[in-house]
Amino acid sequence: MTKLLMLITSLAGGGAERVASELSLNLSPNIDRQIVILTNDVSYPSNKPPLSINIKFRRPLALSVFCAFLKGTITYRKIIREKKPQFSLSFLALDNLINIASCYGNPETKIIISVHTSLSMKYNNSLKNRVIKYVLLNVYKRANLIIAVSEGVKEELICDFNISPDKVKVLYNPVDIWNVKKLAEKEIEGNSWLDKDVPVIINMGRLTKAKGQWHLIRAFSEIRKHRRCKLVIIGYGELKEYLESLVEQLNLSNDVVFLGWQNNPYKYISRASVFVLSSLWEALPYALTEAMACGCPVISTDCKYGPREILDDNVYGVLIPPMDGEFHGALEPLSTSEKCLSRAIKNFVDNPKLMEFYAQKSQERAKDFAVEKCVKEYEKIFNCLYGDI
Repeated sequence: MTKLLMLITSLAGGGAERVASELSLNLSPNIDRQIVILTNDVSYPSNKPPLSINIKFRRPLALSVFCAFLKGTITYRKIIREKKPQFSLSFLALDNLINIASCYGNPETKIIISVHTSLSMKYNNSLKNRVIKYVLLNVYKRANLIIAVSEGVKEELICDFNISPDKVKVLYNPVDIWNVKKLAEKEIEGNSWLDKDVPVIINMGRLTKAKGQWHLIRAFSEIRKHRRCKLVIIGYGELKEYLESLVEQLNLSNDVVFLGWQNNPYKYISRASVFVLSSLWEALPYALTEAMACGCPVISTDCKYGPREILDDNVYGVLIPPMDGEFHGALEPLSTSEKCLSRAIKNFVDNPKLMEFYAQKSQERAKDFAVEKCVKEYEKIFNCLYGDI
């Protein structure tokens, strides 16, 4: 039987965390798999209770991450020696570094790392980030295989960071469409803001700079001047106070709803008029493919990377120009890209037939990311690296 260890910081929210969860639940019974987490945070299910390295991140964060790397490497190396897996798969930057440091030089375990973000966008601008990017990419070359979650990420790794094309494989994030549809049918209780006669624009993602929700709020403010509608944002993060303050300054407190983290976001998305991804950068946005699995029409920024690939250049949804990423205040006029976003949303909510058309296209495209299809691709990778499972 093939043994697989999967190393990830936590199972608490996020796209990479969802991939680890789906793989643990859906891989072949012939693969004995175990998730190892650095912290004790768990929201997503797994096939068996994850092993925890019990790391606690404190400030200053840089020192805490370095200590986490040392403790994680020492502990994970012991787990590798005990479990003797054929494969060790990791998901996020710190996980990848620990995975390579723990397994490098061990011919019995193939090192597989994955990239779930645009490294050029996430580690940009500051000297510290450029150093991090340099370290990551030089260490990443020591892995047996790098999984990129989109063609855009693969191209960046090859062209911008000189990773050999033979070492990079694109595997899409799996979506459990049957489970999404099942959860989408659940009733919503106690939400007075949900009115079938009032269009609902919805967004899901961490409240961070990468997700660009303040651009969506500003674009929504223009729509709200002309018609009744609601904006619902699902997620949590460090920009919550800023976003709530922006909503208050724009006098939108009765029209914008922050739902925080939701175990079942699909019951809200399935009842929305349109899903909007306002991200500044991505890799392959889970929120977009899950919204499409709910049958919700979608609008997305044409950011790096993933949305254009998912929507096939406007075939399955509407792409609008990327946002500028500037933290505009409530009194500043809309930027050109925010005006474009506002017009696209208004075009949807004013045209029921257009929403119905793209709702059908969403469901059609979501099938390409079905968990059964994506998991088989992972199993093919294991076969190629280590023979038949």
